[in-house]
Amino acid sequence: MKLIWDETKRRENLRKHGFDFARANEVLASRYRLDVLVQRGGESRTQSISYALGFLAVLTVVHTARGEAARIISFRPASNKEREVYDDWLQNEYDES
Repeated sequence: MKLIWDETKRRENLRKHGFDFARANEVLASRYRLDVLVQRGGESRTQSISYALGFLAVLTVVHTARGEAARIISFRPASNKEREVYDDWLQNEYDES
């Protein structure tokens, strides 16, 4: 998947969270990804949550669709609530087929 982003926002996210938008595909390409649709400021966004082997952590990528690309808004460790939702989904709803 092609990724696009605002460069100033990428640098700010890297400073704040230590994660580079250029590596967001580690979450977005995961077969264990949970997508949660959200609205913020009138914009539809997707919060993708997954265990990322390259980071050995559960991470969240917030993004929107821009044609064939994903515009990355945020890339960070999953919050405690997001981890709870993700763990529950893996245990009760994830279908490996």
